[in-house]
Amino acid sequence: MSIDERKIYIVKLLQEQVIDQRDSLREWKEITEQAAQIDTGYIAQHLVSLITSIPGSGMRGKGDDLADTSEVKSANFIDSLDKKGAVAPRWNFSSNDMRTMTKYLEVPFIYLVSMDLNSNDAFRVRVWKLNPREHKDFNARYLEWMEVLGKPKLKNPNRPAINFQLFPPRFKEDDNYARHGNGRSNGFDKLKVFLEEVHGSKKILHAEEVNDQIEILFIDAN
Repeated sequence: MSIDERKIYIVKLLQEQVIDQRDSLREWKEITEQAAQIDTGYIAQHLVSLITSIPGSGMRGKGDDLADTSEVKSANFIDSLDKKGAVAPRWNFSSNDMRTMTKYLEVPFIYLVSMDLNSNDAFRVRVWKLNPREHKDFNARYLEWMEVLGKPKLKNPNRPAINFQLFPPRFKEDDNYARHGNGRSNGFDKLKVFLEEVHGSKKILHAEEVNDQIEILFIDAN
């Protein structure tokens, strides 16, 4: 598909699967009193395939996210307020064995998708393309996490979930970096993982809802 064709499909996907679905689910919330938060994981994979022209692996929820073995991670802020009014979605790098744990540093790219609201409370989606071998800060922190937490947990037969968590740019802000570490004595130093204007990562999509319509403000399909 040409870039213009892809842009048309991207707008259609976001409108149908996020905006319209979210509005419909909120109507059901009034009846069921259940959460009205949509699952954006698979939507993010469709979105990245449209941006990059890389198809999925054809496996129903199993196998690689993309045919070239790249990973797609999605963080959904919209309608995700907790009881205290905080939002804390994250990009989760889950693993239960060494092969899966090390894979995140070996895949061609990691596509990071953030769906949130902008400063005007309108829907916003941004996508970044990160090379886990070339992005020095991400690579170094993930290796540190593996040695301090990841590998020791693998040795525990009754281990809790093993999950490297990267926090996306903040809700309603214009940050261009993700975050890892809480700065506590028993944790990791706070780290800003820049996603733009840094070697190893770049933004490839920025779209927002403008006057009730999805508009693509930026796209880099290369």
